[in-house]
Amino acid sequence: MRSYYLGITLLAIGLGPVTAAPSNPPHWSYTSPSGPDEWGDLHDTHALCNTGTQQSPINIKANTQGDLPTLDLQYPAGPAVVKHNGHTLEVTLKTAGYMTLPSGTYDFVQMHFHAPAEMQIEGHKYPFSAHLVHRDAAGNLAVIALLFNVGEKNKTLAPLFSNMPRHEGDSVALNNLDLKSLFPAKQDYFTFMGSLTTPPCTEGVRWQVLKVPGTISKKQLNDFKQLFPMNARPIQPTNDRPVKLGG
Repeated sequence: MRSYYLGITLLAIGLGPVTAAPSNPPHWSYTSPSGPDEWGDLHDTHALCNTGTQQSPINIKANTQGDLPTLDLQYPAGPAVVKHNGHTLEVTLKTAGYMTLPSGTYDFVQMHFHAPAEMQIEGHKYPFSAHLVHRDAAGNLAVIALLFNVGEKNKTLAPLFSNMPRHEGDSVALNNLDLKSLFPAKQDYFTFMGSLTTPPCTEGVRWQVLKVPGTISKKQLNDFKQLFPMNARPIQPTNDRPVKLGG
């Protein structure tokens, strides 16, 4: 997922502490000597980055028949805040909204971005993605991943790309953001159990990855990459996990 010290603390995505966390979380990045190959060695709370069996991201290949319901998304349009957290841009909404899955209702927490996209579909690599992070009342996480190709300008994200906070810790306010307009008309999606894609790589995260990609313009992608040249974890082994396609 991105620049949040989530899982043991869930702090970096603004979810608040779940259990006690190290008082000084170790620095991690996307490049050596604190990059993905080293994450599991940075702190004992990061051990799953090396030893986990349901890690994310993965190269998605549907391998299990699934009768999946249409995603029930309830995201009211309204004001938003965009924060530069050092690893990506994090978007929170004044009125958060929620989504409902067969496993329950999950409140929207935040959205963030990766370039390139972390998930692949049948080996296809996408240049950009958005992850919409949700949490249910018990603290379980569910994430929707939206994939993007380079093409037409993304009108929904245009205000964000035009007003990106330039330095870590900075934030800007957006008058209106309509998350539902980011979604394709055809909402087929893959689902599987995985993990956070940043330390501590906590497992038990329910992923929904939309099959149909959206678009952003070349300029929009380049503007993001000026701040974050590369913020994606490499592909992890699927390890025979069930991956379903439906929608």
